[in-house]
Amino acid sequence: MRINPRMDDDSYLFTNLGLSFKLWSGFLAGDDEAFEFDCPECGQHIKGVVPKCPKCGVEFVIEDAEEIECPNCSTIIPSSSTSCPKCGVEFEFEEVVVAEEVREAPPPVPAPAPAVQPKPDDSELRKQFPELVAEVKPLLALAKEYDIDTSEGRRLIDKAVRAGKGNDVTAAVGYVKECRKSIRGAIDTRLDTDVEHLEELVQVAKSMNSNPSEINEAIKAVKGKRASGDLHGALEEALKGKKQAEKLTGKYIEAHELTDELESLIVSCERFYVDVKEAKKLLAEAKDAGEHGDWSMMGILARKGREEIMKGLPELMNGELKKAKSVLLEAKAEGKDVSTLVKLLKEAGTAAKQEKYDEALGRLIDFKAEAKHL
Repeated sequence: MRINPRMDDDSYLFTNLGLSFKLWSGFLAGDDEAFEFDCPECGQHIKGVVPKCPKCGVEFVIEDAEEIECPNCSTIIPSSSTSCPKCGVEFEFEEVVVAEEVREAPPPVPAPAPAVQPKPDDSELRKQFPELVAEVKPLLALAKEYDIDTSEGRRLIDKAVRAGKGNDVTAAVGYVKECRKSIRGAIDTRLDTDVEHLEELVQVAKSMNSNPSEINEAIKAVKGKRASGDLHGALEEALKGKKQAEKLTGKYIEAHELTDELESLIVSCERFYVDVKEAKKLLAEAKDAGEHGDWSMMGILARKGREEIMKGLPELMNGELKKAKSVLLEAKAEGKDVSTLVKLLKEAGTAAKQEKYDEALGRLIDFKAEAKHL
């Protein structure tokens, strides 16, 4: 058997104690008192089987050993041997007293820290960026040429620029992609509206006993060029179709455009709690005149409605611009990025000076929406 000192550290390692044959055989005979050995820790001589050293206090663990030392010649032999193959001494039991250190279980190995993910290679994104910008620039120019609203797209460009300055290529590319989608969507919406309007004008021309074939040809051309990806050509064909329709329908197109502009202006003014009761009344009368085919009266009433609203807009704009400036200064004081707010406020002020109040109101509406997102 083995006598192991019960230790709490890795400072000791004990092997065969090499007890004399007399002591060993006495222990094997079952005589606990006859069993003697020296403490493997301090060397104190101990008699009998005891759980710990009476001098140093080290605890012992007694266990079976797979190999033993012959008590006569000290040859190491299997514990199952009944005699020593070297010296021939016989013994009844196959145990030997051996002391070994009981090693403390090693501390648990901490789980490896999660591997640090390498920073994604942005070389591909850097390659995409100029390609995307090359796609967006002509779309912006096209939208501007045909007076298509691209305010959302321009705001996304501003965000892309800021992300680029911060070396955030991923965000910059994302914003440019959104910008491309926004501007393309605005152009598609315009083309959908133009085709729908031209189809309506075909019916108007027929009701006036005019030949709408040229309008139909324009509609076909718009659809064909759009399908082939020629957006510029599609918008140009829509414009040609509109001019041809004006010749056939007289005041119809002008009257409807004035009415649509008045309705849009009323909606914007209501966002700023402007009294538009009189303008709404004139809008209803204009639409009624249009339903009866009186395009001239329709246009006149729409103009009157616009003039009614315009009376109070200069004062309204001054007040709203001041409020917006206060919001801007407060956001800036809080350390927020106000670059987009600055641009929108500047555009609103410029439009107001040019008395383009419907455009100025639109920019202020965008300003409020942007301020909420900060």
